[in-house]
Amino acid sequence: MKYFFILFLFVYVYSVQAQEKTYKIACVAFYNTENLFDTENDTTINDEEFLPEGANAWTQERYQLKLENLSKVISQIGSEKTKTAPSIVGLSEVENKRVVEDLVKTPLLAPFGYKIVHYDSPDRRGVDVALIYNPAHFTVTSSRAVRLVMKDNPELRTRDQLVVSGLLDGEPLHVIVNHWPSRSGGEKKSFPNRVAAAQLCRSIADSILAIDPKAKIIMMGDLNDNPTDESLVKHLRAKGDIDKLTKDEFFNPMFNMFKKDGIGSNAYRDSWSLFDQIILTPGLLDKDYSTYKYYKALIFNMPFLMQKDGAFKGYPFRTFVGNQFQGGYSDHFPAYVYLIKEKK
Repeated sequence: MKYFFILFLFVYVYSVQAQEKTYKIACVAFYNTENLFDTENDTTINDEEFLPEGANAWTQERYQLKLENLSKVISQIGSEKTKTAPSIVGLSEVENKRVVEDLVKTPLLAPFGYKIVHYDSPDRRGVDVALIYNPAHFTVTSSRAVRLVMKDNPELRTRDQLVVSGLLDGEPLHVIVNHWPSRSGGEKKSFPNRVAAAQLCRSIADSILAIDPKAKIIMMGDLNDNPTDESLVKHLRAKGDIDKLTKDEFFNPMFNMFKKDGIGSNAYRDSWSLFDQIILTPGLLDKDYSTYKYYKALIFNMPFLMQKDGAFKGYPFRTFVGNQFQGGYSDHFPAYVYLIKEKK
């Protein structure tokens, strides 16, 4: 009898301890800001549309509203779990470092003290990728911009891939921010450009994994292809079944989100796409939560981000439709992931 009592007590105590496990949650996000331009003319790029006298009548008032709208979105991404803004946010379609500085100084984002990583890229319109991070949680140890050069298409001038390495709450983490070449000129004709971008991203990740096979790498961006497209599946080797990955494959949590659930991040001609993706290396995937591991991926598609009525009801509420100012947020919804680890 005494033996069974002790056994019962042991099981009870173990069960209580298991139930009492708590986790630290970090949010990492990506957001295509849709043409975050300042109001000043840069003669080295094609920014004429986004000037006060340009086709979009891009005034200081409109620019300021754009910043406030974007800050509202970023401040809320993942907050239902973390109760705060994301630790790391990759951005695309930013004109220069100044607009990112203006963004992080907005009243909603200023309290987080976001720092910036940005490099100018050769894109003809002057749009770049960037990374903002909360220094209370993430410390940058190195960064670089990697240029996409195609021998078969020497005229291509697209966004660099931004590689940022650092420590997330003391743990090594690498982030690669992408904005792959667009489908301008047709999906089929432009497809080789995105294949080249996928191969470049893969080579960057492989170079990190060659040094540390267990490296935690997050690849994020507006890829201008869906998770099921060949550029992702064959060339980046990003798959959707976390339990069937081979040692040289990455996990794309957006694959089943798109293929099975029909979730998208941007819409065009009554068709949804999921161009905004976050992809993970195996180092983030096992169930040992003593360090940060992947928990969940989502698209931030809250109702306030959607067009309320008309032919585009339910689509992302944009800043412009053509040259008609709408006063919205972006033509893309943000993507984000939660990373969790057990609190000691």
